[in-house]
Amino acid sequence: MSSALGNAGAGRLGAADGELPPQLAAAFAAGGEMGRRLADFDWSGTPLGHPRHWPAALVNAVGMMLASSAQIVMFWGEDELAFYNDAYLPTIGGKHPAALCQPARTYWAETWDVLAPLLAGVRRTGRSYHAEDHPFLLDRHGFLEQTYFNISYDPVRVADGSVGGVFCIVAETTGRVLGERRLRLLAELGSELADVGTAAALGQAAAAVLDRHRSDVPFAQVWLRDEAQQLTLVGHSGGAAPPAAPAALVRALDNRVGSAEVGDLLDEPPVEAADRALVLPITAANQTAGALVVGMSRRLPMTGGYRDLFDLVAVQISRSVERGQIIRRLRALADAAVAVNTARSTADVLRVAARHALNLVEVVRVVVTAGGIRAEEDTGGGATTDPSFVLPLTGTGTAPLGELRVWGPAVDGAETDEAALTQLARLVGVRLENAQLFEAEHRIATTLQHSLLPRSLPRLAGAVVASRYLPGTADVEVGGDWYDAIVLNDQELVLVIGDVVGKGVQAAAAMGQLRNALRAYLLEGYDPGESLTRLNRLVASTEHRSFATVFCLLFHPGTGRLRYAGAGHPSPLLIRAGGVTFLHDRALGPPVGAVPDGTYRTVEGELRSGSRLLLYTDGLIEDRQVDIDEALAQLCADAAGPSEHVADLIDTVLGQVDGRPRRDDVAVIALEAAEPHRFSLRLPADPTRLSVLRKRLEDFLVAHGVGETDLFDLTVAISEAAANAIEHPVDPAEPTIGVEVAIEEHTVVATVRDSGRWREPTGAGFRGRGLSLIRALGELSVGRTPTGTEVTLRRRLQE
Repeated sequence: MSSALGNAGAGRLGAADGELPPQLAAAFAAGGEMGRRLADFDWSGTPLGHPRHWPAALVNAVGMMLASSAQIVMFWGEDELAFYNDAYLPTIGGKHPAALCQPARTYWAETWDVLAPLLAGVRRTGRSYHAEDHPFLLDRHGFLEQTYFNISYDPVRVADGSVGGVFCIVAETTGRVLGERRLRLLAELGSELADVGTAAALGQAAAAVLDRHRSDVPFAQVWLRDEAQQLTLVGHSGGAAPPAAPAALVRALDNRVGSAEVGDLLDEPPVEAADRALVLPITAANQTAGALVVGMSRRLPMTGGYRDLFDLVAVQISRSVERGQIIRRLRALADAAVAVNTARSTADVLRVAARHALNLVEVVRVVVTAGGIRAEEDTGGGATTDPSFVLPLTGTGTAPLGELRVWGPAVDGAETDEAALTQLARLVGVRLENAQLFEAEHRIATTLQHSLLPRSLPRLAGAVVASRYLPGTADVEVGGDWYDAIVLNDQELVLVIGDVVGKGVQAAAAMGQLRNALRAYLLEGYDPGESLTRLNRLVASTEHRSFATVFCLLFHPGTGRLRYAGAGHPSPLLIRAGGVTFLHDRALGPPVGAVPDGTYRTVEGELRSGSRLLLYTDGLIEDRQVDIDEALAQLCADAAGPSEHVADLIDTVLGQVDGRPRRDDVAVIALEAAEPHRFSLRLPADPTRLSVLRKRLEDFLVAHGVGETDLFDLTVAISEAAANAIEHPVDPAEPTIGVEVAIEEHTVVATVRDSGRWREPTGAGFRGRGLSLIRALGELSVGRTPTGTEVTLRRRLQE
């Protein structure tokens, strides 16, 4: 202890016998509870002795500790005797006050294997140690708890220059770390459950997500009722599950107990699981459709936020189960469902519902209302004064979201298909609820993440564009990544992507200024190189100079001409049939703002039909765990994979970063050069892939200025033809379908082909009406041969 006490009295603060040094007396007096405890502490049995004999370094350190409002604990001497201030009391928890001036290895025994090397390193090297979100297992509330802290461990030197103690400033981040971790769980679960079709797929997808988050969910079981109303296990994680529902589970679910002993649910529960597990109902259409059994971690306190996590998991699974039931239950209304399910906003849902209700059954007038929004369709025929039916639009809850009112014709004997309208109302209600959720989420996302990005991408014949923006997850501050897309003179497409150095309001403001200035130069007719040169000159003239990497290109779909310039930005990928290369292999110019008088040149090239360009910011390829060359090679490999639409290309390349913590934002925009007046797709014979067709078809038709009515009718007709090509062929030679769409002399010609024998529809209901629907929307021809069926639709566009 001679080193800790300052070597034979060197550096001590003098005081009379029995008195405290004035500095220490003042610190104790102003130090709150811990000051009083230190003042009253019996020091006779400690290695330090009475405070009047303490070395000056210890006196100064204790004074600074007590005066600080930060959480501080100090470990002094070879025994690591513990001192701490009032701010540290919530962190030390139940160890207080017994731990005061006691050896750390005794009262931090549960985490000593982590803490001891940190303290020893500071003592040995004399250098400070800093870490963010450092994990510790602490027993401060009667159980071993998983905690996280930002820490700074600093040496306290005594008179001879040696390290007498370690001054530890800490800030607990457990709440934030757990909150972000749980938000990631919910986001992954929502993404994985978005497109599941069967109960088995749902259970497996949910279990796979929960299995990746065992720190919060040590084990989980998803039970759903089968057709006989028996609970069937469809997914589990964290250990073997019983083949049949345990009696404890059935009792807890039937009696709404909410929990059960883990030993009654699992033969060998995970060691990290608490003694009781939650049993949460999975509901659909106000009925109990199953149960979610989740284990709670014995290393986490059961706070409101922890319980909310499990409730939200159950809600997401419940919504997925209900969505599956709705899809199966409304299969007979597939024609209407195609249109309703593609509507995003409340107004769109109501408009589509009114239009299809009018065509679905024999009615002459339809009015749909919800939340102050109204949509009406009227055939002009005579109708009764009062509506024939008033059907509530309800979602997953019981409260009505709106009303569907229909009027039948004013003639004797006219009847409506009440069952079909009831199913349509239910479909519309669920979609309306989803639309309202989408609108709420969209407002939040737009405000927080996308307020400075383009609200939509331009559509130009011969150019297919898609984009994505992912905010960083490891930093709450907004970044400076951006992209832009505009059309010049209805002939040329401009794409811009950039990244302002820094984060926060200043970076966002600089990003907005650069984006608007560059857009102005391009709209004035300057080529990419001159536009970047002028932008660089503008930045150099500002008081607070910004630095940014930028890439700008102009593409003429009619000629394939490509002009581009770069300012320190990563080279875009050029994706062709022969493989993936970089558009340029050397730097085109320094970042904007780096060289005040720098100039940029425009490079010319060609982008042939079928080729693609992928523009991205460095957040896509920068990873501290992966070498940059390896990341670029992986990006090229991902981009080389098959994808029918540039949006699928973006989803593929973002698969490496989406869903994991990101220190930087990611902006991606992709361009495909296409034939201006036609496109063709070969799709797997899978109904879930029809979304690719609808997306490509919408881009194509909107780029040619097709009106809303034609756009809607063609989407419905071609989607139905493709769905028939998937469903009806018997023994197809290939499990794919081919779709070709062209515009010739103001007429849309769409051809859908399969490679199997035609199977006629069987049974009653609404199936089999597909060809009738398509025929009602255009000129239809069907050719059937032993090698396949070809359906061709021609529709003259409205003037």
